Amino acid sequence: MSKHKARGMLKRSLGLLVLASATFVSTAWAETDNTHRKDYLLALEKVMQAEARIGQEMERVQLGAVGHYDFLQYEHIELVRHARALAFAPPGLAEESRAAIKTQVEQLLISANELEWVIADFLRAFAQVRSASNNTLDIAAMIKRDSSLELKTRLEVLESRMLLFTVSGYTEEWDALSAAFDDVQGDVNQQQRSEMAVQQQLLKDNAPILGMQRQKLIDSAVDTLSLQLQALYAPAA
Repeated sequence: MSKHKARGMLKRSLGLLVLASATFVSTAWAETDNTHRKDYLLALEKVMQAEARIGQEMERVQLGAVGHYDFLQYEHIELVRHARALAFAPPGLAEESRAAIKTQVEQLLISANELEWVIADFLRAFAQVRSASNNTLDIAAMIKRDSSLELKTRLEVLESRMLLFTVSGYTEEWDALSAAFDDVQGDVNQQQRSEMAVQQQLLKDNAPILGMQRQKLIDSAVDTLSLQLQALYAPAA
């Protein structure tokens, strides 16, 4: 074989190799970009569902369906984690679209992080209410040991009202419960009366906070901002 032919074959081989490499790189990049887009949509979906998921966990805590706060805190952590991921839009988007998405995600992250305080205030109020309800039952049970039949009957009414209030998630039967508190305090000693009054006030002050914090969750901008982000991303993609 002549040197000229050998050189020609080498050039053709090199050309095919370069073409194959370019094709491989192009295919790999397309697959990576496609995976990124799927992951981005999944993260966006998680963020759009976050308020509802957090609300469900708040309800479960409030109704006593769970004995800890782990699931509630986990849902908030997941919201923040996925919201942060949304800052990294797929590289194939136009620069203008990426800039708009980045600005939107920054606002979304602010709202997502603010929910930490909503959840913290909710859990603080719940801890106070749960403690006061348990203390009320303990105090009533202790007083009943040495009480008259009439007082014992009224204490049993207080216990019943307290249990109904608890089962309702601390949202119903408050007037009846408060009246039951008042009905027993006239026939107990000063220390018992003071202990009862403290529990009654804790319940009165903190039970409404549960609803207030859940409303703050509903009023959060997370849902609105995630929908706006979806509207920005869909045409760009």
